Amino acid sequence: MHIPKKYLKLMPLLLFIGLIIFIISDPIGFNLKQSEKPNSTNDGINKGLIHTHSEDKIDHNSPEAQKRMGIYHYNEGNKFLKINNTEEAIKNYKMALHHNNRFEEAYVNLSTAYLNKEKFKLSLKTLKTLESINPKHPLLHYNFSCYYSLLGNVQKGIESLKKAIENGFKNYQILKTDPHIQNLRQGPEFKEFQYLLIKLD
Repeated sequence: MHIPKKYLKLMPLLLFIGLIIFIISDPIGFNLKQSEKPNSTNDGINKGLIHTHSEDKIDHNSPEAQKRMGIYHYNEGNKFLKINNTEEAIKNYKMALHHNNRFEEAYVNLSTAYLNKEKFKLSLKTLKTLESINPKHPLLHYNFSCYYSLLGNVQKGIESLKKAIENGFKNYQILKTDPHIQNLRQGPEFKEFQYLLIKLD
């Protein structure tokens, strides 16, 4: 095969360019392959691709995590109580208190759920526990008034209602409609609260 002289002169240059391209392209290919490999450690765990909890592990026993779980179950309990699924409400309030045994609102609503199921002893026990935590909680005394009203003890119910108001209970509108205190509304003692209801109408 005859190669023209003008191409023969270019041959060393072409070979040189080819050699340069080969040297440059091979390390680039090697580096690309390396970048595709996951980072591995001596123990064989590919930390670059596998998410582990070793570095950012959540401590479910921490007070903050327990508090969050308590709030979750409290909110779930409220949803069930609203649709009159009292049994599920009770389960969730008890779970809320399992996670946070000083969750005052959970005690209040658990006692209400027990009253709805006419589980009076359990309601009283729940209220007594809350009383040991915060004896001045206004809803504690309001629920005591509901408890006594449902048992027909109007005098104690009125006394508890007075304590609720003294400790900051302000939902006067509910005093007109709450079926739990129907017995209190029928008694003459309830009249002393009438001026509060008239003020807020």
